[in-house]
Amino acid sequence: MTAEPYKGVRLVLGDRDPAFGKIVSSALFPLGLLDIAVCLDAKSLRQAVAATVDIIVCDTSLPGLDFRAFVQDVRHGRIGQNPFVVIIANVNSTDEAKAAGISGCGIDEMIAKPIHPLLLVRRINILAKDRNPFVVTPGYVGPSRRAERRNDGSDDSLVAVPNTLRAKMVEKKDDRAISGIVADGLTSLNKGKAVSGIKVIARLTRRLDSLQEGNATIEDSRRVLNGLARMANEVAAQHRSGESANHVPPIAERIARLSIRAESAAARPSRIEIDLLTKLSDAAMVAFSAEPRASGAVPEIVAMVDGYLAGA
Repeated sequence: MTAEPYKGVRLVLGDRDPAFGKIVSSALFPLGLLDIAVCLDAKSLRQAVAATVDIIVCDTSLPGLDFRAFVQDVRHGRIGQNPFVVIIANVNSTDEAKAAGISGCGIDEMIAKPIHPLLLVRRINILAKDRNPFVVTPGYVGPSRRAERRNDGSDDSLVAVPNTLRAKMVEKKDDRAISGIVADGLTSLNKGKAVSGIKVIARLTRRLDSLQEGNATIEDSRRVLNGLARMANEVAAQHRSGESANHVPPIAERIARLSIRAESAAARPSRIEIDLLTKLSDAAMVAFSAEPRASGAVPEIVAMVDGYLAGA
């Protein structure tokens, strides 16, 4: 790295203690990091992160902040311009239970307070060299090394993480180049979300089929159908790129429409509805296939469902 490796880097520091912000700033200024936004509460933190930033260092007990939800809002792109931004959590070393819960929420690093600024510098330097891939599920985006999962581990997708911090600190790329790196990363991230969502759809479809036998109630089926509709709508909204872009949204939209119709019926879904949902679920996976002949059947299946919905 250069003598001023942090030159041009933007850091947001969330901590209720203004003195801590001054300590961190005094350690980072000589390294070239002059752009530091110190936030004393959740509102100012969210405002600062809404802009393009490279590093977020935040106390998990920041007033008014649900830290776990905040991290996932960033990772899913609901806050800020870069879901791959480096996030370092500061947690009270005496609160072991909270530390254990925070470790798997999507952060890159966790440092116990009180923090020595040089330790923070070392952690940032390590992350500028290497980032772990992200695990992607419909509800979670974050580094793959986290042991915690969201009870749907079979639906995980793994995506490469563009190291925008390395691009800024080591490769000295400008903001325009960084934006391009983020855009390319979002392509993989959105595809990972779609694949993971489709796996959930397939699992729910199999569950719906199994409910046709035994003592399952109408309410049991409706809960599954509600989950199918919600997940299908998310997949349709999330999928933005790739060769399958012309197939996945229409498939997901039909799954949602068919699920909503079946959920509102007075009886459990019919055999034909379950068969159509199964065909759509299979078609969604086929839409990601590299074989053109495989995806060629998708429009036919979509047309079949449209015919059923029009005549029902």
